[in-house]
Amino acid sequence: MISEEKVIKLICGRKYSPMNASQLAEHFKIDKSEYHQFCTLLSELELKGEIVQIKKKQYVNPGRANLLVGVLECNQRGFGFVIPVREGISADIYVAEEDMGSAMHDDIVVVRLPSQIRKRKVKRRRKNASGEIVNVLRRANETAVGMFKKSKHLNYVAPDNPALSRDIYVSKEDAKDAQHGDKVIVKIDQWPTRHLNAEGTIIEVLGRDGEPAVDIKSIIHQFKLPFKFEKNILAETQDLPLSISPDEISTRLDLRDELIITIDPEDAKDFDDAISLKKDKKGNWLLGVHVADVSYYVEQDSTVDVEARKRGTSVYLPGTVIPMLPEVLSNGICSLKEGEGRLTKGVFFTYSPDGKLLHSEIKHSVINVKKRLTYHNATKILMESDEKDTNPVTNLLFEASTLAKLLYKKRMEEGALELNLPEINIRINEDGKIDTIEKVSRDISHIIIEEFMIAANQAVATFMHQSSLPSINRSHPEPDEDEMLDFAEFIFNCKNKRINPFDKKRLQAFLDEISDHPESYIINLMLLRSLRKAEYSTTQTSHFALGLEYYLHFTSPIRRYPDLIVHRLLDLFFQGQLKSEKTKATWNERIAGWAKHCSLTEKRAEEAEREIIKLKLLRHLEEHADKVMEGVITGIQEYGLFVQIDEFQLDGLVHIRTLTDDFYRLDKKRLSLIGTRRGKVYSFGDVVKVKITNIDLLKREVDFVIV
Repeated sequence: MISEEKVIKLICGRKYSPMNASQLAEHFKIDKSEYHQFCTLLSELELKGEIVQIKKKQYVNPGRANLLVGVLECNQRGFGFVIPVREGISADIYVAEEDMGSAMHDDIVVVRLPSQIRKRKVKRRRKNASGEIVNVLRRANETAVGMFKKSKHLNYVAPDNPALSRDIYVSKEDAKDAQHGDKVIVKIDQWPTRHLNAEGTIIEVLGRDGEPAVDIKSIIHQFKLPFKFEKNILAETQDLPLSISPDEISTRLDLRDELIITIDPEDAKDFDDAISLKKDKKGNWLLGVHVADVSYYVEQDSTVDVEARKRGTSVYLPGTVIPMLPEVLSNGICSLKEGEGRLTKGVFFTYSPDGKLLHSEIKHSVINVKKRLTYHNATKILMESDEKDTNPVTNLLFEASTLAKLLYKKRMEEGALELNLPEINIRINEDGKIDTIEKVSRDISHIIIEEFMIAANQAVATFMHQSSLPSINRSHPEPDEDEMLDFAEFIFNCKNKRINPFDKKRLQAFLDEISDHPESYIINLMLLRSLRKAEYSTTQTSHFALGLEYYLHFTSPIRRYPDLIVHRLLDLFFQGQLKSEKTKATWNERIAGWAKHCSLTEKRAEEAEREIIKLKLLRHLEEHADKVMEGVITGIQEYGLFVQIDEFQLDGLVHIRTLTDDFYRLDKKRLSLIGTRRGKVYSFGDVVKVKITNIDLLKREVDFVIV
């Protein structure tokens, strides 16, 4: 079969004349038996943005035809941006609503560009070039989730996803007994045009809008999360060994008698990693990071493996988890449960008393966790116990605390950036409503696990680089210069302080300085938004925030597919199957697409988790609408103030029309609203008390009034 490179070289060559698929097949002398496979190759190249079809179904170089392939990201106001799929093109193309054609949010599209900006780099939201969508290569919205509504003249579905800004019309015959106010899934039968909305058929009624169970179902369908395992996948797991054979133990480092513990959230569903720590005669620390050996149980390209690759990650929603692997693996034989023998891959470190790394190695092992701790338990032990306590677990925790602090200090000295962004953890009761809301801050037990896991990930990444192995790396590119300058300007306007955003140590010092200020969270969040997003990549790039040259994900193979790939590649290397350059090249080619896919599934999971938490919080606040809450002003606009409720990390708008005690004007330089008569000032970072005036569940928005 012909390679991608040869097809691209021909079509992008100067002497090439446009040809259709059959003409290209004739040129490359493709057999009839391989023609279908060849057409699939052309389609894949088009989806990657390497080639594109024009009239008469002829393939050409996109650049020469003033065309670009990308993913359409729509705004709820109707317009959108096309994000190029081809690496090396940084221009995001603005598309007005009237130029969308039949495209919808997340579709892979072909956009026509003005000729003068073919190769010009245009930064998003900065004088974006505009284009017109001329073709849709792949539809992302075969179905949509939304509320079914009946009016006097027509029925329609208002999509939950705000990026799907236009209603979907449904005829009476296609309504499937749906009632006004039901949450439904609608299959799109006719795509929208410039003047007409999409049309569809109701294929499932999820239940009444507002019912707690319906919320979860809606989010699962909205984000197209695969939440059930097919029978053939479950059948493949039935023959898995539920105990470890003596023969397998004999081939591994046996650590079942060692003191090994896990530290996880209280509601953890699976246990990927465990730690051990002791000292040698010289006073050096001997740290072990023990990670579930999932690749031993999940065979490459098995149905379980293919499904895990498709899912990319486990998704954690309040009260439930959508696992990447079937429960017999994720919560069974792979999970490092207390008191049970488990197969692991261990990363073993020797650190000097001052925290300098002396040696590290990776070994296959077998362990038996002696104690399962939660973050809360571990922190409580450290806060309330005496360092002279003879309890082995307590002693291990104190030693781990000391070593972790040394490793953290060393990372920060070498240029790491630590953002202070505590998360909200909500627990759901049997009725599906919020039972408790907890702000999860980074305490000493979190630091222990984070530092040891970072060390293990870095060690494996360094080992794979030094061994010239294929790998999926965790890449965090250098930030965009303009974005960082904008952040520095924002800090000057709101804090009257000049910072050098490119000096990481001084930037960290500034973050530490404001850590106790009310506006600390939003400043950290603004910095996070100014940085590029970390992603999975097969190219060897450093991790900017961690300040590490080599980094990957290794410590969570139960819930992240890139970790499982790294484990599998290590197995192949230790078995001597990754010696030839041809084998390495084959693997590099395979995992490049998987890396990009896993970045997308990670993003999807994060968005789904944020969406359901926000929805649950808004429903919770509906029942506490009269409550006076304390918040911080996080944004100033001509039309009002944005206030974040610290208890929920939830933003809402105080509209300027509700500020009736004065006439207010916007001072952009001071990031303030200033009263023109009485001189009252509302500024970024001010603490105010507010009450709820309106909650819009469809838009996921809340309005406040200052008390």
